[in-house]
Amino acid sequence: MSRLKLAVATRCFGMPIRNAIKTAARIGARGIQLDVQQEVTPSSFGASGDRQFRKLLEEFNLSLASFRMPARGALVDPEFLDQRVSQIRAALEFAWRLQAPSLIIHPGLIQTDEGGNFTLICEVLNDLVRFSNHIGTELCIACGKNSPAVMRDLVSRVNAGFLGIELDPADMVLNNHNPEKTIRELHPWIRAYRLRDAVREMDTDGQEVPLGRGMVMWDQFLPLVWETAYQGWLAVDRTQGDQRIEDCRRGIDYLNTILP
Repeated sequence: MSRLKLAVATRCFGMPIRNAIKTAARIGARGIQLDVQQEVTPSSFGASGDRQFRKLLEEFNLSLASFRMPARGALVDPEFLDQRVSQIRAALEFAWRLQAPSLIIHPGLIQTDEGGNFTLICEVLNDLVRFSNHIGTELCIACGKNSPAVMRDLVSRVNAGFLGIELDPADMVLNNHNPEKTIRELHPWIRAYRLRDAVREMDTDGQEVPLGRGMVMWDQFLPLVWETAYQGWLAVDRTQGDQRIEDCRRGIDYLNTILP
């Protein structure tokens, strides 16, 4: 069996969590990624609920790969900063309770120019990784539109604890970033991969497409991930389209044929 492990983001199923877990097992995933706002919340379970949830995962031979907290605004939006930080702290504690290895958040667009938000983002993330390091759950940030150089500068400045990075090859396509260069530059910090596909034309913004039907060269991308000795999860996701479950199933089937 490949060292690389495929999970699926069950948020895209649009169904109750118990049904989503059954569906994830049915389509061939080994783990699940949960949306910590739309699917489950820190107040979802008590102690008995935590045990029942872990037992349900065991019943279907699944692992909890990660939590994702969708961005409803920029991380350091002054109007919601305190609320956002409190939500992230609560989600980190919840991840520890359910034994999820990481929480993935979105920092928004990082502005490194004079008067930008780079310094404030570093301050907020230093506070959060100090907390995450204390409780034992890794905090990861998604790259989004931010360049590999900006992400490297950011994680280098966050030194109060470890800050991981999540890479999404669809984002690389849509933002014209080189996948090989990005992975080689950032691999010491990469703790999660979000597997989506996309197409982009010269004069358009591009769009997400079913995995295997876009511009991501998966037969080159996955061996490169393997080469970096990556040990974590790769979470198949589908955020657009009318057949998201089927798209995820086909994507998992396709990836299993080429996993190194």
